[in-house]
Amino acid sequence: MSHRPLHLRPARRDVTVIFFVYGAALATWVSRIPLIKQELGLDTAQLSLALLGSPVGLIVAMQLVSGLVKRWSSAVVTRWAAVAACLAMVLPALAWNLGSLAAALLCLGMSLGSLDISMNTQGVAVERGYDRPIMSGIHGSYSVGVIAGAAAGAVAARAGVDPLVHFAVVAAVLATVALAASRALLGREADEPPEADGDAAAPDRPLRLLGHPALIALGVIAFCCLFTEGAIDDWSGVYLHEVQGASLGVAPLAAAACGIGMAIGRFGGDAVIARLGRPATLSRAALIGGTGMAIAVAAPAPAVAIAGYAVLGLGVATIVPIAFTLAGNTAGVAPAWAISRVTTLGYAGLFSSPPVIGLVAHQIGLTAALAIPAGLLLLVVPLGKRSARQSAGAAFVEPTVAPAGAMAEHPRPESVRGDATHGRARRPR
Repeated sequence: MSHRPLHLRPARRDVTVIFFVYGAALATWVSRIPLIKQELGLDTAQLSLALLGSPVGLIVAMQLVSGLVKRWSSAVVTRWAAVAACLAMVLPALAWNLGSLAAALLCLGMSLGSLDISMNTQGVAVERGYDRPIMSGIHGSYSVGVIAGAAAGAVAARAGVDPLVHFAVVAAVLATVALAASRALLGREADEPPEADGDAAAPDRPLRLLGHPALIALGVIAFCCLFTEGAIDDWSGVYLHEVQGASLGVAPLAAAACGIGMAIGRFGGDAVIARLGRPATLSRAALIGGTGMAIAVAAPAPAVAIAGYAVLGLGVATIVPIAFTLAGNTAGVAPAWAISRVTTLGYAGLFSSPPVIGLVAHQIGLTAALAIPAGLLLLVVPLGKRSARQSAGAAFVEPTVAPAGAMAEHPRPESVRGDATHGRARRPR
């Protein structure tokens, strides 16, 4: 039996903590947006302009980070991007006007974008070494970080703590945690492309996304999932209050229920993936998520809608982690480059969702507009099958159901890898 998982436990622990730091840092800033808006005297339109700084920074960083990883390794980029994100989190509290707030959020977005790609590169590499699904659980720690950061922000806001003090204390704690939790990250082996099928190596030529249709499909999957998440974050409470008559105190429970469902789905997702395989899990997850969205939109009462949002969160929980796993295991392609392209398409969905839903709602109503995410999730079903089939040479084992005791009697050689396409074990070349 291989001892690689035992060797990889410190790396798994560290990357899991880094995901927590990411979620906590992001939620800490978001929790104080209303007060910062008030202190700077910004109206809604001005705040919207300032908030564009973060997605712009994210997108810019995602185009550059694969080059940074190639030069310094994903471990180094993860370590210092995490520290940079913690420091940049303080900058919005120092802003004095619209322009300075936008600049602060640009810096925060760039550091978070760099961290997003590098930590997912590490997570994919650790999962590959384990030879079993663990990526969903790693992403679950991000959800825990978001909950912790939001809860701490609510306490700080209720206590009247100045945002600068709040951000500085949290930044110091998270940066210390990130430095301590980055010592066991994997080295250059995390950044090496999985081997391509065939005896000849792929020619050294510039990478083009159009040359990798599987990555495009994975990017569209991420787009559909994150478009749905963006719609829930910004419009679920409005829909619950204005269309279904929920009180202002009940309306936020829609997004909360989705977040709780997502956290549960991520921590339980690895077991499901191990049982069904990634393609089948993608299809089922999308169907569950689409059903939950349909229930939420068609619900006769707020309580039923909240339950629908919880089902939605449970369904979409594993979609993005699976997309990153498949992207990072694309044969002959540097994992950081592949993940950065899929993530860019995914974030395009997250950032475009709120205005698109708003514009459609203005024309045909919010109920019809919120049916768009349900339709997009159904699109994931055929795309998931296509992308898994085309992910050439993914270097991990897709589960197969074996008779009890079969593994004990006939242990599988470590060199035998799984075929992500059909769930069969391939013979060593």
